[in-house]
Amino acid sequence: MASLPPPALPLRHSRRVITEPDQFGDAVSGIELSVDFQRRQERASHVEQFQSPAWALDFGEANVRTRVRGVLRGGWGSLCLALGPGEAIWNGQAAAPGTIALLPPNDEIDGRTAANYAWLTAAVPPEVWSRCLALAGLRDDGPDRLTVCQLPEPAVAQLKLRFQKSRALLKAAATPSAMDHVAEAVTDAFATACELTAGLTPASNSMRNRARLARRAEAWMRDHLADPVQVPDLCLALHVSRRELEYAFRSVYDQSPRDHLETLRLNAIRRALQHGDGHHDTIIAIAYAHGVRHLGRFSASYRMLFGEKPSETRRR
Repeated sequence: MASLPPPALPLRHSRRVITEPDQFGDAVSGIELSVDFQRRQERASHVEQFQSPAWALDFGEANVRTRVRGVLRGGWGSLCLALGPGEAIWNGQAAAPGTIALLPPNDEIDGRTAANYAWLTAAVPPEVWSRCLALAGLRDDGPDRLTVCQLPEPAVAQLKLRFQKSRALLKAAATPSAMDHVAEAVTDAFATACELTAGLTPASNSMRNRARLARRAEAWMRDHLADPVQVPDLCLALHVSRRELEYAFRSVYDQSPRDHLETLRLNAIRRALQHGDGHHDTIIAIAYAHGVRHLGRFSASYRMLFGEKPSETRRR
């Protein structure tokens, strides 16, 4: 299969340890992520990235359960190979180990990851995306939404091997031949992913409806974080039953609506403490400003999620 010419040097190479939710913000090249922790991170996560003008490669591992939202920047396309053992849910579609998620330009990603979720992602700019569609014989009829596809085991092994070889070559020296190898590997991977996902049946309407409801409910929660609202208030506002809401949140975020609302508040409070928002306010005032009314339970829940007291976060 024809490949792209190697991009111009230099190549950006970085390796980072991730201990905070906001440090995941650029952990996937081409996508601006917003991440909340749903459980305490027992050990640090990490990501290694190789970025050039014509493609980007990421190798990462999230050792924490997360809630993830993201928007593709600048018309880039992205594909993600789930390596496991943890799994994910993307836009209402299960992404177990060995699945590939193809995210076309201008689409959004919304979902969650389990702990120990390892990934391999590749991203390409608009002109390369168009070329990959042409190589797949799709022209302008490529996927128009995020699509998840289970790959055969030999295909998973081949893709991992090819990208691991790319990684080794780039770490040794970003020579023109190494860049050419990576360009070919990325092009082939995208063209193959476009072919595999183009004819797939979309996720079931029921799952898409649950994902849509969960996202709408979460948006309402975020708009009312400063208010002492509870799940019944949410049900009344959205005109849904509690059972329906519980089912949607369990399916999409693997949390109850009550727990989800609490983790949203705790993550928002942590950001306020870290970034100095309201630095003249007491911790109690900041907690109240985010809808907390049970201060004793707040401190215990905060420590359980982040492994430290709110006062320790503020001191740091």
